[in-house]
Amino acid sequence: MKNKVYIVEDQAISRFALIEILEQNNYNVVGSAASADKAWDDIKKLDIDAALLDVNLAGELDGVWLAQKIRESRDMPIIFLSAYGDNNTLERVASTNPNGYLMKPYNAPTLLTNLAIAINSFTRIRVSENKDRKPNYIFLKTKGKQTRVNVYDIKFIMSEGNYLEIEMATERFIIRDKLTDFLEKLPASLFVQTHRRYVVNREKIHAYNTDTLLVGKTSIPISKTYKAAVKELF
Repeated sequence: MKNKVYIVEDQAISRFALIEILEQNNYNVVGSAASADKAWDDIKKLDIDAALLDVNLAGELDGVWLAQKIRESRDMPIIFLSAYGDNNTLERVASTNPNGYLMKPYNAPTLLTNLAIAINSFTRIRVSENKDRKPNYIFLKTKGKQTRVNVYDIKFIMSEGNYLEIEMATERFIIRDKLTDFLEKLPASLFVQTHRRYVVNREKIHAYNTDTLLVGKTSIPISKTYKAAVKELF
């Protein structure tokens, strides 16, 4: 199975060259972007094995910002690409615990070797830690069929006895399950419980106050039991 890679590089020629090198060497480039914010929108939704990030990107947000966002909610190797090797850049990069750092210009063999080492080392570490990596998708049983959904598209979950209402961006699912059991299927770093009946995707929160969160146009209650956990998000 081909390893899935996402590329972030603001120079179009360099980005296309990276895609070509990887695809010619048995990698699956599942996406690419020229900006950090566009990349983050993609990465939240995709199943990715590794990310190649240019440090200096056009716009206010750079590759270090993107790496920090990835580290907050995803578990994958990150390799930085940069034309800069000054102390300030290296210190900022090091704060994200990268799995590789390549100085430009680099050649194809160096890139491929570093990428392979990063992915293989990352996999070995996860296996040795006996840490199960939750997939980006789950199957919901409803109306006699199993429907695959991306967990990053879930806005919030509401419990009604032995049933759960799962609110997505474009549709709603009602399944028979307990909230505590369903939570075990989700990445803990992405979802926060705000009430005994509610769990919210932290990336979908638009606003909050002491008693409620706003997810789209829906107000989600925050109970006293979960206020401390919710406060840590902000």
